[in-house]
Amino acid sequence: MGRRLRASASLVVAAVVLLPAVASAFHLGFVEAEWDGVGGVDGIGAAFSVAVSPDGAHVYVAAYGDSSLAVFTRDPATGRLTFVEAQWDGAGGVDGLAGAYSVVVSPDGAHVYAAGLIDNAVAVFARDPASGALTFVEVVRNGVGGVDGLMGASAVVVSPDGDHVYATGFWDHSVAAFARQPTGALAFVEVERDGVGGVEGLANATGVAVSPDGAHLYVAGEGDHAVAVFARQAASGALDFVEAEVDGTGGVTALAGASAVAVSPEGATVYATGAYDSGLVAFIRDPISGALSLLEEYLNGQGGVAGMNGPRGLAVSPDWQHVYVAAYGGDAVVSFARQPLGGALTFLEFRDSSWGVVGLQGARSVASSPDGRNLYVAGAEDSAVVALVRMLFGDGFERGTTSEWSTTVP
Repeated sequence: MGRRLRASASLVVAAVVLLPAVASAFHLGFVEAEWDGVGGVDGIGAAFSVAVSPDGAHVYVAAYGDSSLAVFTRDPATGRLTFVEAQWDGAGGVDGLAGAYSVVVSPDGAHVYAAGLIDNAVAVFARDPASGALTFVEVVRNGVGGVDGLMGASAVVVSPDGDHVYATGFWDHSVAAFARQPTGALAFVEVERDGVGGVEGLANATGVAVSPDGAHLYVAGEGDHAVAVFARQAASGALDFVEAEVDGTGGVTALAGASAVAVSPEGATVYATGAYDSGLVAFIRDPISGALSLLEEYLNGQGGVAGMNGPRGLAVSPDWQHVYVAAYGGDAVVSFARQPLGGALTFLEFRDSSWGVVGLQGARSVASSPDGRNLYVAGAEDSAVVALVRMLFGDGFERGTTSEWSTTVP
């Protein structure tokens, strides 16, 4: 079966929230693609990761091939991007960007953090909120100044309170915790490593997410085919291992090559992609312990799901109504409609070149603008960043650009 459902005995709700009664079927329309070396754009060769600033004004792209971090301004009305600048590893004192693999903007919008896989490091930048331009602050590197756990730095995230930064080490099979200073600088706190102190699920750690309440951390372990769960100490940022959800156990069968993990904005559901299985797994999250229980699974080519070959990127829309998957092997973005109560998904559509969308070869990362209007996708093989618009169709939809459609835009 393409969709597997397990009923949960109980669902603990941490807070009373207002939810949309029914999920709306917003579809994706193509806006544009920005290409490396075209129209003055630079620094997005083999684009691996994309992030949008909390104010929605800027988009940042980490480029593995260029060992760089590119900056774009975002037009909030159209979603179009305008190139601002690129920060290059080894240029102007910048360090830590060799093999730039992941990028994130702090919740206050003041700083940008990028994981450099080859440099075994996290590079820290101060962000100008007006222009989006970056100023290098420092680099924290594995084995320097007591820092540990950053061999093959592969993913980076900032806690919702902005106090701590967490980075995964693909080759260290680990997740490292840092305290964040007002300048953006990082102070090493600790490392949690696979096979040490009872920790499991971190082999080839490649994705990381923090729950919206800041209580728990979730890590995708590609080599362990697992999602590792940690409780987070809010004061220190230190982590305590809770459990690991592993492919082939507890009914989970679509998590081989776990590649990305995301938590829904209300914190009820955790989603994870299995790159080797071409799968997507939905878990119910216990808000107290952080532990996960299987809700559903989706497999490419089954149950109507299409385009989701080799998924590598994952995002949940800010309004909780959709889940988006960047399919590296499928050169596509896949959309699921999400039920706000419970988090169950229904396959909606996929977008690739057959729908007039260009720049998605090797899609590795997807990010939503804070207003939910736009999606941005890093196309590694195309060395491009793609802008899409979320649209509510009143009279059906067809292939082509957004100018050909009659739509209502949220």
